[in-house]
Amino acid sequence: FARIVVEQVRALHQFYDTFSSDPDRACYGFNDVAAANEQLAIAELLISDKLYRSDNYSHRKKYIALMDSVKANHGKVFKFSSLHASGEQLNLYTGIAATLRFPLPDIAEEEEHDETN
Repeated sequence: FARIVVEQVRALHQFYDTFSSDPDRACYGFNDVAAANEQLAIAELLISDKLYRSDNYSHRKKYIALMDSVKANHGKVFKFSSLHASGEQLNLYTGIAATLRFPLPDIAEEEEHDETN
């Protein structure tokens, strides 16, 4: 168990570091993460148990499908407990985030474009 927590904390710090130093190689929020997954860009997916254990079946189903897809595309999935400090931190970023294999500068721009139309 301790090894899993250490790996989760490392993945969370990696996300923070990447997001601050190379923001085109990190994203958060379901829409951005799903768009990155469609382009096979996710190296590491970080997800809170609050999302994949939701009481809402359709909500839970879409997050589980995303996790399965990331695994199928050789990405690594880290499941965070909302009861742990690292899970609480991840929940500040919508409960889902990803570190990417390569930069995707268009994700944020596409979302901004969608909001203006």
